[in-house]
Amino acid sequence: MPAKRIIVMANGDLKDLEFYKNLVDEDDYLICANGGCGYALAMALKPDLVIGDMDSLKTGDREKMTQLDPRLIKHPSEKDKSDLELAIDKAVEMSPGEIVIIGALGGSRADHAFINMLLLIIPLQHDIPARIVDRHQDIFLINKNAVIEGRKGDYFSLFALGQEASGISTEGLKYPMLEGTLSFASTLGLSNELVNNRAAVSVRKGILLAVHYKK
Repeated sequence: MPAKRIIVMANGDLKDLEFYKNLVDEDDYLICANGGCGYALAMALKPDLVIGDMDSLKTGDREKMTQLDPRLIKHPSEKDKSDLELAIDKAVEMSPGEIVIIGALGGSRADHAFINMLLLIIPLQHDIPARIVDRHQDIFLINKNAVIEGRKGDYFSLFALGQEASGISTEGLKYPMLEGTLSFASTLGLSNELVNNRAAVSVRKGILLAVHYKK
């Protein structure tokens, strides 16, 4: 039976461990990308699967992981995919109802954060809802329709992921759009705001990168 929801834990900058621990439900399937296993262990969570080259695991974490005996998929350090991409590929193979990625942002590597957001295209291509979550924001892709649950005053930004996205209509935002267009690298969709606790977005052509920043 496919997993209801898969949590993919990457080795990013997780400062509020209690917040992230509360995101994980008992019936979630937990995949850790390499050093993400260390965060799971620090939260007293048991990984179901650990994948990657295992180069970021500390000695104490290796011992704890051995005791918990999760499924391990080891890859060489010199490979064509990042540990997080390998983890997302494996999550998609399991056909879950949703994929939630944590630990994919933060830290000093802007290149990692950038490509990790683009990796959301993998579950989108398989019609699997997916989002990156951190302490303040949810990041996800829209190629049809989406409903955003939040609070009045939350920031909400939309960017064209590709040359252009068109036929964009929004509801519940301070600056609405009706059959509008966003071109690549345009800031037109930057820092909109929710006017109540719910907003909606639809797009007829193209893919939108959505960032919901929670105040």
